[in-house]
Amino acid sequence: MLKLAHILDRICVYAARIAGLLLLGLTAVILYDVIGRRFFNTGSVALQELEWHLHGAIAVLGFGYAYTRNAHVRIDIFHQNFSDRLKLRLEIAGILLFLTPFLLAILWYGFDFAHRSFIRGEGSSGGLGLDHRWIIKSAVPLSALLALFGAWSVLIRAIATLRGVRTSPYETAGLWNS
Repeated sequence: MLKLAHILDRICVYAARIAGLLLLGLTAVILYDVIGRRFFNTGSVALQELEWHLHGAIAVLGFGYAYTRNAHVRIDIFHQNFSDRLKLRLEIAGILLFLTPFLLAILWYGFDFAHRSFIRGEGSSGGLGLDHRWIIKSAVPLSALLALFGAWSVLIRAIATLRGVRTSPYETAGLWNS
């Protein structure tokens, strides 16, 4: 099972690396847009939409990675005083009872959301922006899938740790050392 956790974790890492590359692309698009507007009196609705689309894609591609590295928002007011075993049990319960059903619903409805956009040939309102709006709408179910992969990777490692299977500090980082 730890091998599966590692595979899910690696998928999240690769998605985060793609987000990093997209960040370079976003920087180039913003520079081009700012320089063009400032010095050449040009502007483009499509360029502005591309900036927003890239920004959104960068954010959602990192969801699973953030979860595996404990870089997500957590309210630690009580959590910090719990024992390591209780923290692991709470993590497992949270993933199984709340996070997984929520992300499965986002995945299900997000796929429908993107699919309807694809079928309709949805594009930018006003016709001046980007076509193929389904591409950015596909980020919704993709983000849910990546977050699920990250959560399930953490779930498997937490269960293994509770069962006494020794995992590396890297694999269990953030599960209780907050």
